[in-house]
Amino acid sequence: MTQNNKVQVKPGELKWKTVEVADSLDDFGGFYGLEEIDGVDVQVVNGQAHFYTSKGKTQEAEEPAEIVHGEVADGEDDDATPYEETDLIEFKNMDEMSEGELSAAESEEEDDEYAKEFEEEEKAVLGAKVEPKEDELSSNVFNANVDLTDVVSSEEMPEWAKVANLSMTVLQGLSKLGFVKPTEIQAKTVPLGLEGHDIMGKASTGSGKTLAYGIPILENLVQSQGSKNNDPIGLIFTPTRELAQQVAEHLKKITELIVNDHNKYSILSLTGGLSIQKQERLLKYDGSGKIVIATPGRFLELLEKNNALLDRFCRIDTLVLDEADRLLQDGHFEEFEKIIKLLSVQRKKSNKPGQWQTMIFSATFSIDLFNKLASAHHHKGKKEKEEDELAIVLKHLMTKIHFKSKPIIVDTNPESRISSQIKESLIECAPLERDLFVYYFLTMYPGTTLVFCNAIESVKKLHAFLNQLGIAAFQIHSSMTQKNRLKNLEKFKEKASFNSKINKATVLIASDVAARGLDIPQIQHVLHYHLPRTADVYIHRSGRTARGENEGVAVVICSPQESMGPLRKLRKLLASDEVRVKSRGKRMKWQKTVPLLPIDNDILAQLKDRSTLAAELADHQIASNSLHKDDNWLAKAAEDLGIDVDSDDENKDVYLAKNKTKKMNKTISKDQLAFDKMKLKELLAIPLRKDRRKKYLTGGLVNLADHLVKKRGHNDIIGHEKVDALSTLKNKKRRK
Repeated sequence: MTQNNKVQVKPGELKWKTVEVADSLDDFGGFYGLEEIDGVDVQVVNGQAHFYTSKGKTQEAEEPAEIVHGEVADGEDDDATPYEETDLIEFKNMDEMSEGELSAAESEEEDDEYAKEFEEEEKAVLGAKVEPKEDELSSNVFNANVDLTDVVSSEEMPEWAKVANLSMTVLQGLSKLGFVKPTEIQAKTVPLGLEGHDIMGKASTGSGKTLAYGIPILENLVQSQGSKNNDPIGLIFTPTRELAQQVAEHLKKITELIVNDHNKYSILSLTGGLSIQKQERLLKYDGSGKIVIATPGRFLELLEKNNALLDRFCRIDTLVLDEADRLLQDGHFEEFEKIIKLLSVQRKKSNKPGQWQTMIFSATFSIDLFNKLASAHHHKGKKEKEEDELAIVLKHLMTKIHFKSKPIIVDTNPESRISSQIKESLIECAPLERDLFVYYFLTMYPGTTLVFCNAIESVKKLHAFLNQLGIAAFQIHSSMTQKNRLKNLEKFKEKASFNSKINKATVLIASDVAARGLDIPQIQHVLHYHLPRTADVYIHRSGRTARGENEGVAVVICSPQESMGPLRKLRKLLASDEVRVKSRGKRMKWQKTVPLLPIDNDILAQLKDRSTLAAELADHQIASNSLHKDDNWLAKAAEDLGIDVDSDDENKDVYLAKNKTKKMNKTISKDQLAFDKMKLKELLAIPLRKDRRKKYLTGGLVNLADHLVKKRGHNDIIGHEKVDALSTLKNKKRRK
């Protein structure tokens, strides 16, 4: 291959010249001499050094530029992107795709940047396969992406060195991400995982479970580099698409030294909501899908469509269930059970010896949940009452999952409680005042807040309500497309990063699709807009804050009736064994474990008029959008059926008519809409102030004029000291 009339030569053909070293220099250990060479260009491509010299024969000028197995085309610059439409590029291995596959993929309508990026990354896979020739340097000798000055050794990370002998690649990734020492669950499970044991791990949310099972798999990936064995290494199942994407990105960051340099799709997520055709094509190339993170539904769909994938993934070394309690619920478990059966049967037919390693992790393992999985209804006897809770759950699991040996139980959260770094609190209010108290909390304690609702309609309503009030709010729920959910998550993270610098509120409103596993940086507060239906959902929701070594706040908003009924039951389930023993025979005073959040009624009163107007505008916005969608759908359906949608047909659907009337009642006229918007704008322009009863700014206990001039105190409330929810709850506990 030529480059600017130069010819690539083998390393052994280069004429190196010895450089004389002065005798005055000391004899440095490991230094044997110095050589130099002139007239030679060196390029590093995919970790390999290519040498070019002007001597020798050149190829014919008519030969078109090409990219073969990831090499840079003739005349191309290393830093240039070789995928412009005007370039003449010949991709090898295109015969692996049928014309039908290509045309089907090209005909898909992709109307956003996410899809375009996916296409570009797919092209990159074609150029990522590099099979070094016998006379070329090993791909590990030179690595264009490695800064040797930043290489981390095990001696520089002694806490990890005590746990296991990890590779330089994994240590480097851990160091760059700031994981300088293992968490408790990681310290206990990583050595067991590296030894190949089956593991059942239980740890509180935010404790680092992903790396607890991920590091052993990544070490296996590192060791497989350069091997001709193309069998998959790990198969990780998660209950939600967002969690699968997050786990994949997390693992990629740890091993970016090798993943980017070999095949950026060696770690691959397979979830619904994205093109299955693209995922099928990506899986065809050598090196892709060595580690797969998937949701059960999409993975089962892929297996049933392609027997070759079944034969491929039955050869895995490790199987992981992340958030196992959710994965093994009704519905999810049927898909997972079918996948396990298909892989197990196929593995027996293949020549792959033994059984794969199985690791299951979660923050909660409910006995009641796992009882549903038993073939017959299970009643706990006296013997089982004496046994450990996890041991009982494990017995049920072993009837459904084929472990290679009895799993080792690692329980770092034996009481199934939320982290001690989370300060809990309660807001009691009337059911129709929830929006007002959310607004009050966000005004009083600006920061990064995650609000959980039980219903999708509540998510939409609260999102519209906060936007009317000028608060940066984003939403994710299961009715949204996967692309929009991912987009909103990214927008929320970007806005939160910016607003944190100016002490402004940023809110993500979500259904329980975001309750499990998602690691969103720097969530300061979690608000339970609705009381969670189960204790384990409460634990997972609250665990979105206080990640790692941080602290956070979890606040429940409920009515007085709920606090004496469902909330009381929830607190009993979450109570520690010590509290249960002390309260035996007595009425449990659960209120002591959940303090009321202090409410400034003066500030609350100033927010009521704003809240009322914003709620009316939000109702109008949602109702109008819904009516518009209904009209479009009805018109399209009538057109398809050849019916006049405006006809006075006696057979019109009564339910649709009532539903339309209900929505119409929530809309307001154009004049009223304009007036309400203007009125709300005026109210938002009026500054909030503490102790507003005082006539003069310099009167009262607080000198408001001094606050204004010196720009001290709260950002949004004149005369109020700067406060945060965490400190408020800590101080309240000390006073008690």
